Amino acid sequence: MTQTTLKKATVVLSLSTLFMLYQNFDFSQYWKAQVTPIDEQARRDHAKELLGKFYAGSWAERAEDIPALHMSLYNEIYRSLPKKYKHQASALATTLIKEAEVHDFDPVFVVAVIKTESSFNPLARGGVGEIGLMQLRPETAEWVAKKFKLKWHGKRTLENPVDNVRLGIAYLDYLRTKFDGYANKYLSAYNMGATKVRRMYAAETKPREYSRKVMRHYKDTYARIVNTSTVSLVAKATEAPYFVDGASL
Repeated sequence: MTQTTLKKATVVLSLSTLFMLYQNFDFSQYWKAQVTPIDEQARRDHAKELLGKFYAGSWAERAEDIPALHMSLYNEIYRSLPKKYKHQASALATTLIKEAEVHDFDPVFVVAVIKTESSFNPLARGGVGEIGLMQLRPETAEWVAKKFKLKWHGKRTLENPVDNVRLGIAYLDYLRTKFDGYANKYLSAYNMGATKVRRMYAAETKPREYSRKVMRHYKDTYARIVNTSTVSLVAKATEAPYFVDGASL
């Protein structure tokens, strides 16, 4: 295959992938969306905290070159929401970005947690009473609301995607502080409770499955954002597949 033919094939493949990614995307909504820009320093700092030495060459690092990352994130949220809730994509993206900045999280990380918890279904219900995008139990959410002085009007608060995300991010922040920023611990605690995680670590048993799922979504979301923003399929990330806290899970 000649160099010219290879270039043509790459362009065709890139455009085909873009078409598949955007075939359900309403561009009229994209141009109308008003979304808060991402705090690049906070995003980068948390990504480095999560990936450690594997940040170099990762999809998260490549995102540094995206001039309108907030709109790429909006696009990701818009395409992930059920049709009934797409009109809330702008408000949800802005809330997610703002709250991530308040609590020093990478907003893409929050998106990865939501994908893991509910696949962006605001109507999702868990087996032990979890509700909404970030699958919070009402009693936990009420406690978080009081601690962080957030709105709480009973469990129906969790049925609102924006309120659900605001409470979920605050809870993640609380757990992150309790576990000294060690992501495998605070992610596992978000999934199974802090007490159980401490007992498992005391017994020298590390919970891994949930963290791996979140980090898989984290990597895949960044890869999709970078690829659709650069129209490139030939670049390959050099990071190892599932790393958190700079070490293999």
